[in-house]
Amino acid sequence: MSRKLVERVSRVVDRRAGRRGFLRKSAMAATAVAVAPVAYAIRPTTAEAAIILCKGWECRPSALCCDPYSEFCCKLTGENLCPPRTIVAGWWKVDGSGFCDLNGPSPRYYLDCNFTCDTRTGCHCRSNGFCDRGCTPARCQCSGGCDTRKSECTRFRYGQCNQDVCVGQLMCRIVTCVPPWTWDPACATSPVLYDPGTRWHDRPCLHEGFNDVPPRAYYADAVKWMADEGITTGMKSDLFGPDELVNRAQFATFLWRYEGQPQVEPSNKFNDVETSAFYARAVAWMVEQRITTGRTLNRFDPNSNVSRAESIVFLHRLAGEPQGSARIEFSDVGPDAWYRDALAWVLEHNIDWWAEHSTLDAEKPASRAEIAALLHGYDLRPSTSPSAVAP
Repeated sequence: MSRKLVERVSRVVDRRAGRRGFLRKSAMAATAVAVAPVAYAIRPTTAEAAIILCKGWECRPSALCCDPYSEFCCKLTGENLCPPRTIVAGWWKVDGSGFCDLNGPSPRYYLDCNFTCDTRTGCHCRSNGFCDRGCTPARCQCSGGCDTRKSECTRFRYGQCNQDVCVGQLMCRIVTCVPPWTWDPACATSPVLYDPGTRWHDRPCLHEGFNDVPPRAYYADAVKWMADEGITTGMKSDLFGPDELVNRAQFATFLWRYEGQPQVEPSNKFNDVETSAFYARAVAWMVEQRITTGRTLNRFDPNSNVSRAESIVFLHRLAGEPQGSARIEFSDVGPDAWYRDALAWVLEHNIDWWAEHSTLDAEKPASRAEIAALLHGYDLRPSTSPSAVAP
């Protein structure tokens, strides 16, 4: 009887389905017959509507627990990071999801987090790069029931990351909008593998942080601090845009928010700053505090990119223009540089992010990552540093 039921289901499977889809639906039908034969036989239903056993849970075959993919780490731990005792073991790429699009179509990357092996218990690494199942604390499950994908089950790795490390079961997945080798330097740039079937895989928890900020980036803590303090909301809900440039209007807004958005009325001092502009109050506040006098007497130039030199001078003025005594060793900073005093002060208080570089490139436009690091460094400066704004 079971064989006839499976054959019946196989005949109604979409003939246009690919091999992977056909096998999956056939497997569902067989499982439905095995677990719920009576219900499946007497009711005019489909395999998708039957109840089957998935990782100990009675679920419909379409439930996430029955899905062949592993759960996202943020669903299990609250963070889009590999949990303790796991490492990134491989990655794949997906195009066309739209989740990472900022200034045009951008790919999304999925990274597998596999358990590391406890070699202290006498476990050995096999020739396939996996250790024995008992060498990890993995317990195959759908921890949240039918609506949660499996975790700690699959012994699989694509293998581009941590290639010299023996691993165990795949625990969960993380997602990033930056290349995996930027997210984790232990990942190689190839081979590039694709799995379009995961294009729409998503979880709300994946959008609670910025998916384009690698956890080990020099600016990662700074960006998190800015978001926590309400200084930035990102360029999209989950994209910070670290490599995007900052214009003078945006920098003014960052400073104004950092100071708690002091109440000030927009002014007509600059012809190119409309009183209804989002940055109008920020610019008026900067003028009031003598942090800026504009590019000219009546022009602020809000859409021009703020340079590295301008950013440190603005911060120096915000602090009250205290004296700096740090030695300046940049080969491209002359003794008469207009920003030299400000540079000496930020170097003295370790506010900069470029101290290990041989050149400053002072007129280079500052990126959002650089400005985040600069503001965070300013906030962390020693308490003995003057904090009053310019009179």
